[in-house]
Amino acid sequence: MTNTVLLKRSGTANATPIAGALQYGELALNYADGNLFYKNSSNVVTVIASNQFVSVTGNITSGNVNTGNISATGNVSA
Repeated sequence: MTNTVLLKRSGTANATPIAGALQYGELALNYADGNLFYKNSSNVVTVIASNQFVSVTGNITSGNVNTGNISATGNVSA
């Protein structure tokens, strides 16, 4: 017998699930953007994988960069 696992999913670009829509540890996929989310024990929905890419020309000197892949020309420091 084959088991099928279905994730909560959305095809709406830039859509992020709300915390109330997920159980702790439950996964959700936005297949329009390629983002995989989960709800952590602090009740926060977090991206754990992304198909998004960022290209930076210049310097990043402060703040947070949350992405899977960074292509940078110049200095990158936090």
